[in-house]
Amino acid sequence: MGATGHAERVVREVNVTLVRSMTPSLAWRESISTSATLGLALVVCLLVGLAVAPGHAAARIVVDSRDFPSNQLLITAREGFLPSAIASATGDGLRSTAGIGDERQLAVFEYRDSDSAARALRDLRANPAVRNVEPNATRHLAWTPSEQYIDEQAWWLEQIGAPAAWNMATGDERVIVAVIDSGVSPTQQDLVGRLVPGYNAIDGSSDSADINGHGTHVAGIIAAQPNDVGTVGVAMDVRIMPIRVLDEFGNIDVADEIEAIDWAVANGADVINLSFGSDDYVQAERDAIVRATGAGVVVIASAGNVASDVSYPAHYDEVISVGSVGQGGQPSSFTSQVTRVDLAAPGESIFSAGWDSFYGDYWDARFYSDASSVSGTSFSTAMVSGAAALLRSVSPDAPVEVVRGLLTGSAIPTEGVESSAGMGAGQLNIEGAVRQALFGEVDGTWRRTDGPVIDGSVSRTWLWGQQWLTWAYETYEESAHGSRLVYYYDKSRMEVTDPLDDSQDAWYITNGLLVTELITGRMQFGDNDFAVRTPAGVNVAGDVDDPLGPTYESFSGLLTMPASTRGNPSILTIDRTGKVNADSALARYNVTGDFYVEETNHRVASVFWDYLNSTGLVADAEGNLATGRLFDPWFYATGYPVTEPFWSRVKVNNEYEDVLIQCFERRCMTYTPSNVLGWQVEMGNVGLHYYTWRYGNVPIVGTGTGSTETVIADSPDRELTKTR
Repeated sequence: MGATGHAERVVREVNVTLVRSMTPSLAWRESISTSATLGLALVVCLLVGLAVAPGHAAARIVVDSRDFPSNQLLITAREGFLPSAIASATGDGLRSTAGIGDERQLAVFEYRDSDSAARALRDLRANPAVRNVEPNATRHLAWTPSEQYIDEQAWWLEQIGAPAAWNMATGDERVIVAVIDSGVSPTQQDLVGRLVPGYNAIDGSSDSADINGHGTHVAGIIAAQPNDVGTVGVAMDVRIMPIRVLDEFGNIDVADEIEAIDWAVANGADVINLSFGSDDYVQAERDAIVRATGAGVVVIASAGNVASDVSYPAHYDEVISVGSVGQGGQPSSFTSQVTRVDLAAPGESIFSAGWDSFYGDYWDARFYSDASSVSGTSFSTAMVSGAAALLRSVSPDAPVEVVRGLLTGSAIPTEGVESSAGMGAGQLNIEGAVRQALFGEVDGTWRRTDGPVIDGSVSRTWLWGQQWLTWAYETYEESAHGSRLVYYYDKSRMEVTDPLDDSQDAWYITNGLLVTELITGRMQFGDNDFAVRTPAGVNVAGDVDDPLGPTYESFSGLLTMPASTRGNPSILTIDRTGKVNADSALARYNVTGDFYVEETNHRVASVFWDYLNSTGLVADAEGNLATGRLFDPWFYATGYPVTEPFWSRVKVNNEYEDVLIQCFERRCMTYTPSNVLGWQVEMGNVGLHYYTWRYGNVPIVGTGTGSTETVIADSPDRELTKTR
């Protein structure tokens, strides 16, 4: 603290000279012998299989979509049939078959190329001897930096889900974490590019250099930069504001701590890390924290390293309090059992960047000064501060309590451990917390138009679907680390390609050019990066067993067909082979060519143009309902038209009906005159069709509660809701 006002502040605490200890007995150098072998087993994210609600803890494997499907298929034969007998019915291109394990029903069929495998997959699905067929998918590890000591960090990075979270975000340099501690080494290679000007609350100077080593370890866990040297931080692209409050005797005067908190808030901190404590309640300290949280700053503190002692400031309700677990998720023996705890994170033998007055900068899981272990709730707290910084990177305006809710709501309970045992809601799950934050933006896009439908405020067709079906990380070249977060709905896919973009921008959430991919067979992995597949032989509309209705492949030869004349009746027809005819009798439906789109040289049918200009009840960010445009901008949800409108006889609920179909880049729209008003124009189930085409299986539906069930959303066995 600066010299001015020091005596006055002591008096305000009724002359109690209270210190926050950073000695081994109370703060961070708990002697723990940990001999666990550190192995590299990086977190992976399941792309196919179980889908979970945002924040639910589940291992997920990232599929390398660039290699999916491969030139191999996994075949499961029905009882009484052998894969070898099925092989003869797979058509051209089969090179070899191989059984798997003792399961005589399971085999790998290898084809000449992936295109041959794709054609065979379609044929084998119709084979009654086949119980299941799917591509032999390729798996890869989630993105991780190539740091010198990444292997030594791997166990705790994996345990908190950091590598998986890095698929979405590694932080934003505009986010600042104040490390109020012993100072931070200004020469540590992992932190040189991460430090903003700091403060010395002991003497009021700007000298925030470390005098002890503790603060450097904390800062390294939070934000060590990816520079191929040393280690990497949880939020490697955020910045550190070093503030020294530790005196030469290893103590922290609360008055200095209060000044440090106020200084951090005044100078732009987004998160404050307090890796210290003692068992004394101080109202002035709590008031400073209340001021910080009131200003929108997230304050995170360590729960303490004595199991039977309460620790402040962590025990204050305004603070996010952090306990410690070991490798495997069990509570550490030292972590406080009586301090109020929100969640826990690894805190035993944490390998990180360090500093010592004799040895200088180093990297290790022990302190060079006395060879003690880098263990304690101090370092658990640093991980949670890093997680909070990632959340502030993707959701800069998230209130403090929303950040707390994201962290605790995504935490992973340790099996057999009660939440009261120093664990709070469970163990830190960064991937779940960040994904849950981004899902809020996805859900907001869905809720604007489909929220009023699901809550019964209005009766109309879905724009997206009843709920999300599944989520995934998919390869995309223009994303920060090669993949982006996507959520599949019946009728579309929502994407977050750059989580650091302005979330208020209408295009922050995009929905892919799925129909273009389905029709052309060109699967997109970047703005200008495609892989050639077979166009989708999936019915665009109607019952899935309709043998006559058009598929996406039916439209593949019609993309360059010239636009119709404005005002002329829409009477063109299409069959499953893609053959086009004209039927003048269809003029009775009074559908004409309307708006011309120069970008794709196609004209939107009048019924679809009316729908794109329709208004109705929509929800704002707070859930308030008002009348507004359903499509804003016009082609945000649909993209531009890529075909002209065509009539077809389509099987709907086992009855053939006249259905008008027009495909756009992102959606195929249908018009069924026999349906009741409000349901005549519908969006096809493009999201469901695309997922099945891309991954070879039907997605599991997410219930929003963390459980799963078989997908039944919006009737996947038919694309039109036939009503009279």
